[in-house]
Parts: sequence; C-alpha cells; structure tokens
Amino acid sequence: MRPRRAATRGVKKRYTEDPLAFVDGEDDPVTIPDDQSADGDFDAQAEAAQDEDDEIEDADPSSEDGAGQRPADGAAKASAAQPRRHRNAGAGMIQSRRGYHDIPQYPLETRIVTRVYAGPLRRYARYSALRDSMYGPEYQRIKIIWDLENRWTDFPLLPPKLSPDDPQGIAPSPWVPAGFEIGQERRAYHWYDEYQINSPEVQSSHIVPAKHLQQLLSRAEGGLATLVGPWERQQQLTLNPGEGFPLTTSGIPPTKGSSDEMSGWMFDVGGITLAVAWAPLSQRSSQVLAVASVPFADQELEGWQEKSASGVPDTTGCIQFWEFTSEGREEEMATPSESPPRLLAAKFFDWGRPKRLQWCPVPLDSTGIYGVLAVLCGDGRARIIEVRSVEEPNNTHYEWVETSTVNLGTANDYNINVTCLAWASTNRIVLGHSDGSITLWSIYPAKMLQRVNVHSTHVIDICSGYPSSPYLVASIPVGGCATLTDLSQPSSETTYFPVPAITFQPNMLCWSESMQGFMALYPSSTPTTTVAFLHHRFFCQARSTITGPNSVTCISAGSSHPFILVGSADGSVYSCNALQKLFRQKGDPLKKIKIFEHEYRPIERPAVAQPNETSPPTLRGAVRVLHGFLPEINDDPRTEKRKEIDRKKRLERKKLQAGKLQAGKRKGRGKKNAGPDVDLDDREAEIDDRLASRVVTHEPLTRITAVAWNPNQRFSCWAACAMGSGLIKIMDLGVQ
Repeated sequence: MRPRRAATRGVKKRYTEDPLAFVDGEDDPVTIPDDQSADGDFDAQAEAAQDEDDEIEDADPSSEDGAGQRPADGAAKASAAQPRRHRNAGAGMIQSRRGYHDIPQYPLETRIVTRVYAGPLRRYARYSALRDSMYGPEYQRIKIIWDLENRWTDFPLLPPKLSPDDPQGIAPSPWVPAGFEIGQERRAYHWYDEYQINSPEVQSSHIVPAKHLQQLLSRAEGGLATLVGPWERQQQLTLNPGEGFPLTTSGIPPTKGSSDEMSGWMFDVGGITLAVAWAPLSQRSSQVLAVASVPFADQELEGWQEKSASGVPDTTGCIQFWEFTSEGREEEMATPSESPPRLLAAKFFDWGRPKRLQWCPVPLDSTGIYGVLAVLCGDGRARIIEVRSVEEPNNTHYEWVETSTVNLGTANDYNINVTCLAWASTNRIVLGHSDGSITLWSIYPAKMLQRVNVHSTHVIDICSGYPSSPYLVASIPVGGCATLTDLSQPSSETTYFPVPAITFQPNMLCWSESMQGFMALYPSSTPTTTVAFLHHRFFCQARSTITGPNSVTCISAGSSHPFILVGSADGSVYSCNALQKLFRQKGDPLKKIKIFEHEYRPIERPAVAQPNETSPPTLRGAVRVLHGFLPEINDDPRTEKRKEIDRKKRLERKKLQAGKLQAGKRKGRGKKNAGPDVDLDDREAEIDDRLASRVVTHEPLTRITAVAWNPNQRFSCWAACAMGSGLIKIMDLGVQ
C-alpha cells in the first residue's frame, strides 16, 4: 500500500512570498556569528534535511520488504509532531520563510522557466475579470471600455461608416479630456507661429527644373498589366508609373451609366514603397498621403552588386505627396469621389533613401501647411521638414530640399545611427538608435532631453502612446525582448515581454487608442504569424488578436475605432475587430475577413535591346488583385486543429461506449456513422493546408509593404495599402 502524498490539487498557487510569521518564543534577538566561526544552526538543519531525504529515498513504496506499508500509530504521532517537508510542492508555489536565515526554496518543476509573468492577471481570465483587471478598478474607466465594446459589437469585421453622433458610429478618444484635440491644435498654432518668427529661414529649398525630373524620380521603366474586378470577370488595364484611376465597389474603374458606388483609388508610384502616412488635416475635404519609395534596383541582387563594385551608392531620396478628394456633407462620413488621384508634390534631397516617415500628430493646416513631417534618411539621421500647401490645381510642385528644419541625431558618438522614430506630441519626438538606446528630443528649440539605455541591439521599431499616454514608449530590438518605457520615470518604470525574439523588419508596432495598448507581432522564440495585443498596464502578457496565413509584414490600428489591418508576405490584407476579440467568451465564434489579395509576376526582359526599337516601353510585370472574400474563423490554425482532433477523439469514445453497451447488436450502425469521420478528416486536411501556407515562399514584390488607417475623424474608414509591386490602393472600408 502506497503512503499518501501531499495533496496539491485545489491549492491556490502563489507567486509572492508570504510575510514572516513569528510565534511565541521566537521574538528574541538573533545573534549573528562571526565570519570565522561555524554556524551550528545551519549545520544542524543541513544534517537533518540530509537524513530526512535519505530516509525518504530508502523507504521505496514499491519494494517487497514491507517498507511501503503504513507506519504504526506511535510513529505516525511522532511524525505528525514535526512539520513534513515536501519536495517539489507544486509549480509556481514558493514556500514561506520561518526565520531570517531561511532561504525560500525555488520551484523544482522543470516546466517553469525564469522568464515567466507572475502578475495578478491570469491567462485564463475572460470578459469581466479581464476587463476589470486591465481597465479598472475605477468604475469610470470600466464603463468607458464597456461602452466601446457595446458600441461596435455588431461590427466584427470592418468599421461602421457612421458619424460620432450615431450610437454605433466611430468615436473620438474617450481616454482624453473633453476639448483635448482643440486645445492641442491651438497650442500647436502658437508654437509654429513662434517658430516662424524666431527662425523663418531655417529650411531652404529650390524648384527642380523639368529636365532633371526623369533622373530624380527614378521610376521603373514600363507599366503593370493589372487585373482588377470580380474573379469571374476581371478586366485587364495598363497602369504606368505616376498614373492612377478610381475604383468602384466591384473593384473596376467607373463607367458611364454605372450605378456602383465609389470605394477608393489605385495608383502606381514606380518603386517599392517603404512607408506611407496620412497628413492630419482638420479643415480640408481632401486628404494627402505621403509616400516614401525607393527604386526597384535597391533591393535587387544585381543592382546591389553593381553599387558595391562602384563604391558610390545613390544617395538621392524622394517623397511623394498624393491628394484624394471626397464627396458628401461635412457632418457625414466622407465618400471617395470619381476624380483620379493627383500627385501634389515631390520633395528630393541628398540625405539618402527615405526609410521611415511620420507626420506630427497634431493638425497644422490652419497655418497654411499640410504639416510637419519627420523622415528617417539613409545617412542615419532623422530630419524634420515642413510641407507647404500646394495651391495650383493642375500643377505638380517639385522641390529640392537643401537644408531641413531640424537635424536630429547623436553627433558625438561614433557610428551610432538613428534607426526608427515616433512622435510623442507637437514638440516632442522619440528616436531609437543602433546602440539600443532611446532618446527624447525637442523640435524647437532643437535639443536632446533624455537618453535611456533600453536594449543591447539596435532598435528596429518604436511607438508612442499619443494622445492619451504620450510618455509611454514601446520599442522592439532586432534581438531581445519588446520593452515598454515610461519616459516620465525612465530609470524605474520599465517592463518587457519575457520572451526574447528576433525581428527583422519594421512597421509591426502601433498604438491602439481605443484599447489603450500596443499591437505588435506576437513575441515568440519561434516564427509566428499572430498579431498580439499588449495592454500598457500588462505589457508582460500578450493576447492574440488575429493570425495571418503567412509572415506578417505590417500592422495598423485605427485611431477612432478598434479595427486593425494586417498585411502579409503572400499579398493578403486582413481586418477584424480587435476589441471584440479581446473580450470574447471561450465559445464565441469570431470572424476575420480578407480585404483583398495581391499577386505579382515579373516579365523577363530580353538580354539585348533592339537598337531601332520605337515601340512603347515594355511591361515590367503583371498584377492581379482579388477581392470579395468571405469571412473566416479568427483563430490560430493550430488551435483549430487541436479542437478537431479532440472532437474526433470524443466521437470515437462515444462509439466505443455505445458498442460495449449494445454487445455486438446493430452491427451496421458503424457504417452509418462513417460520415462524421470523413468530414473531420477533410477538416483536418484543410487546417493542415493553412498551416503549410505559413512556410510558402512567394514572389518578393507580392508582399504588402505598408498599411495605414486615416487618423482624421471624418475619414477614419479610409485605409492605404502599399504593395511591393509599386501599387498603392486607397480603400473606403466603412460599412453601413
């Protein structure tokens, strides 16, 4: 008969140490022995523990000499007088100390690692418990997130195209005081006015002659054979660099007599788009999109080899500004017009290729400019430039920027470059550097305010919690842990997700104002295609939001709604309601939808060009854009497969039990029940195909390079999606 072991079932696991409890007779002063003397108490405890361990090991319950029998009553009473020592009392349980010299035992469970989250929020917390822990305990904050969840509960896929006055419409941030946006615009206006008075000639530029445009634009030769429209009746169009056309809800350009509504635009920039950003405008009916693109030769192996051999890389950079007009009244949500997209302006400079760009989040269009733009250049420095309004309706303004408004970067440190940037307010910007540090800068006057050493490798992505929490800065290194830093107390307030990961590309970190947290690629030591939500109060615990079919390349969260866009390497763009996913019940079937799918195929050019060739330039490739997909289950395929396997096992157990009860009767019943097994096998095969799609290699220019929701409230349902082929698609994703 085996001796009874210590029961740990039902015992609540503790991740904190119990306070010291003293009994009568233990309040005497403790004498500390000299360094050269031996501690008898320690030796006695060690010998007693060793003897007890030896007795436990000798008393093998499985032996045949009777050592496993129940001890006598006297022995039981004697052993009950002394406290029993349990080895490996349970995963996560820490035994309390009994004195100053006792060291609490560390859990010996091999499945427990040192990098674990031991906070008050549990992984299994759902709905009310999760809501109260993340957004409580103040009732007002809990009520805000509860109202937001109920506001968009009927929209699981796409945001509603309803004004803020509607009970289910898009809403400005409820986490800031009333009148916050107006106050920010007023202060930004006075700040810019003071800056213009004190330094009116800081940024210098000149107009670029028309004869130099072809060389500076560096557009690809030839257009794209574009297939658009429904999959069963697609139309082929030729789209040249610098051209674009509007799109209807069916995905084709409008025709005379067509009753389809307008849904957006598509245009070709003639290069690989690395970043896109919407200008924050408050007094305009048209929208402006800034595009940072590089020539295709920069990411081709042959072009890279030629540049390495010559030793003189091309340092010319270009940023394009495109305009899109809208229709509808000012109190309603904007609708795209039939006017084609227009290239407003292009700015050139000699600071290297533009890698990142981001507008100042506060609108400045009342001062006569589109805004202030921060650009990360190829020379390893960040520059702030003004983008003035273009008044000519039919002309494109080409400008060469000689000097920027502000030049940011560490000049005293050797070979430390700026790797990423993010605005924290009108006059504050945060930079990430190649040495792993984060700096906070003032734009006017230009000055570095703080520098915090956060990572050991260079920072690849950074994001601020503007507008409600601008002092919270999340950063992701190339190799290490995603970290959240409080710039108000940078020396003490720092936390991180306790799983190291390797990240190779940016555009996978953004702030969700409605949910008060960050959206990022799930931090994992293994490759993953899941986007996670990290609340700013529980940054150490990630919650899965959406899983893509292939490697995630870019993420964007709405500023007036909780819907997110996810771009993948296979050219697909997905959308879902992240807030509904966060507070879902365990059995609620949630959905996600594929907005469109982009596929690119290059065209092989002849090795030797004809000398007398007068025909138009050949095509550089072909593109197919598909849309109209049905909603899918918003869950990880690995979880779906586990559920299907468990369901199949339950059915098999039920069959086995039914066969035992029937004792061989009704033998033909097994053939009738063969249908569910076949369905389950098909379901498992479908899930296996989805899992296999994660490792499928696609054409490099098929990938989605950048996605961005429009931050302006009236246009918050507009989204820009940039593709590696050079196309950019503007979509109105609002639903009635």
